[in-house]
Amino acid sequence: MRKVGKLLLGTVLAGVVATGVAVVPAAAASATTASASQAGSSWDRFERGDGRFDYRWGKKDGRFWLDFKIWDRDDDDRDYSFFDVWYKDNGRWSHYKRYKSDDFFSKHLVFGKNVDDFRVRGGYGHGNKFGWGGWHFR
Repeated sequence: MRKVGKLLLGTVLAGVVATGVAVVPAAAASATTASASQAGSSWDRFERGDGRFDYRWGKKDGRFWLDFKIWDRDDDDRDYSFFDVWYKDNGRWSHYKRYKSDDFFSKHLVFGKNVDDFRVRGGYGHGNKFGWGGWHFR
């Protein structure tokens, strides 16, 4: 009788352990997926002239957000590094804002719920004479 009891107890414990192992990874996987969708992209970098630009984006609570950093690596000249942000609303692109720096600048933006998409580009120069790099899309 003792052997049957031990065997039965061992079977029950094995079932509990197996069930726990099966449940925990599923819960962890769904938590990882949820946090990844909240976290957004990793940092991307591009350069234009003496300007260096890092950006990352994500979506939280139905709104896109954008973090970016601008470095102007030659702050002894009179040129600036420019960072343009455009957004798309109902299929139409609109200019959001142009940021500039002759040293370092960083910003966190949160777009409205009506924004469908956005794009960024970097430039380098002064006045109305600066060269733009290509577009970087979300």
